[in-house]
Amino acid sequence: MKKVIWSAFSIFIILMLASCGTNNSDTTTGNDPEPQEDKNVTTKLEVKEDGNASFTIKNETAEETTLTYPSGQEIEYQLLDEEDNIVFTYSANKVFILKISEKVLQPNEEIVILLDLQTELVGVPAGSYKLVAWSTAEELSEQKQEEAYEWMGNEIAGESNETITVYRGDANAEFVEPYEVTIDPTEDLVPQIFEEIMVLEVGLIDYRLENNNTELFLNMDSGLDNVQGSAGENIFIGTIVRSYFENFPDLEEIYFEEEGNSPVELAHIVVTDPFTRDKVYTNPNN
Repeated sequence: MKKVIWSAFSIFIILMLASCGTNNSDTTTGNDPEPQEDKNVTTKLEVKEDGNASFTIKNETAEETTLTYPSGQEIEYQLLDEEDNIVFTYSANKVFILKISEKVLQPNEEIVILLDLQTELVGVPAGSYKLVAWSTAEELSEQKQEEAYEWMGNEIAGESNETITVYRGDANAEFVEPYEVTIDPTEDLVPQIFEEIMVLEVGLIDYRLENNNTELFLNMDSGLDNVQGSAGENIFIGTIVRSYFENFPDLEEIYFEEEGNSPVELAHIVVTDPFTRDKVYTNPNN
C-alpha cells in the first residue's frame, strides 16, 4: 500500500514540475513584445548638381529635441584628398561669435544648411575629393557625413568672380553709384571689398558671418572718427551696405561694430540697428 501511495505522490510532483516549466516557457518567449527601432536626430549630406551641397538635420523622435551650439558656427566641413589629407577647412579663415546658443527641434522638424562650395573652394586645385561635414551642435558633433566630390577648380568657378561691382559716393555726395573692380578670387572677399571701397582712414579689424551667412558683422577701428558730416556719414554707410549686399546674395543684415563694441557712434548718427536691403542709406530721409 505504501508503494502505491508513494508512486502516486511521485507522479503528482512530476506533473507539477512539468506544468511550471510550461508556464515559464510561455512567459519568456510567446508574450515578449516586438523590439522597437530606436529613433534619434539624424544628419544627411547631399551634393547638388550645381556643385554646392546641403546638410540636413532632422528630429526623427516623437519629442522635441534641443541642440546646443558653443559658438555662432553651426556647420563645419572639410575637403580631403585621395590620401585623406585635409586640403580645405570651412572655418579656417572665419571668426565666429563665442556665445552658447540653443535650437529646439520639434518632432519631424528639420534644418537644412546650404554649403556654398562653389564660392568657398575657389583656390583649391581641381580634382577628386571626399567632402566631410558635421553639425557643431554638441549633441551631433560625432555624426560626420561623407560624400565623394568632384571639384572643377578655379578655371571654371573663379572666372565670374574676378570682376565684381561695388559702390562709391558720387561727386556731390548725394547718392552712391556702382563701379567695377578686379579682385583675387583665391582670397577672402569681405576684406577685399572693404579695402576697395574705403576712401577714409577706416580699417577693418575683423568680421564674421553668422546664421548661415545671412548676417555680416563688420568690426572697424577708431578711424570711424574720420567720418564727418551727416551727408558723409550716409554716403559712408551706403557705400558699405550696397557693396556687400551686391556681392553676397544670401546676406540679409549688416551690423557695425567699433573695436568689438556696439552701438557705433558717428558724428551725427548712432548706429544701433542692423542695415537691411529695403533701404538706400544715402539720404538721411530714407
